[in-house]
Amino acid sequence: MSVRVRMAPSPTGFLHIGNVRTALFNWLFARHEGGEFRLRIENTDTSREVADATEQIQDSLRWLGLDWDGGVTFQLDRLDDCAEIARRLVEDGKAYEDEGAIRFRMPDEGVTAWDDAVRGRVEFPNEQLEDLVLVRSDGRPTYNFA
Repeated sequence: MSVRVRMAPSPTGFLHIGNVRTALFNWLFARHEGGEFRLRIENTDTSREVADATEQIQDSLRWLGLDWDGGVTFQLDRLDDCAEIARRLVEDGKAYEDEGAIRFRMPDEGVTAWDDAVRGRVEFPNEQLEDLVLVRSDGRPTYNFA
């Protein structure tokens, strides 16, 4: 299994300690596993975007010694790709439209489980999980739609 992790800050301000913690943990995990650490700017909230925040985010990560693999990705540049993937998910019955939004169809029965490196086996009954919104009703992908 190859590891690919990301940090996806919003340029609505500068990095805070929570952003740095996420970046550091993801960077360390990627480097330890021989995987990729990607930087995606979550620039979908244009009304709150702060001038120079994107440059400050990159400068801060460089100052911390946290390099990323590949170029910086901007979520708004990926709208066509996200729309195509969402369309295919709907077509395949894995997602559905809900009042203009697109939601990922979670199973109704059974459990969703994974093996976590820290907590061990983690399980959630599927009836407790909501169908995640992948694309907002205005067509913008959500943060979770990587």
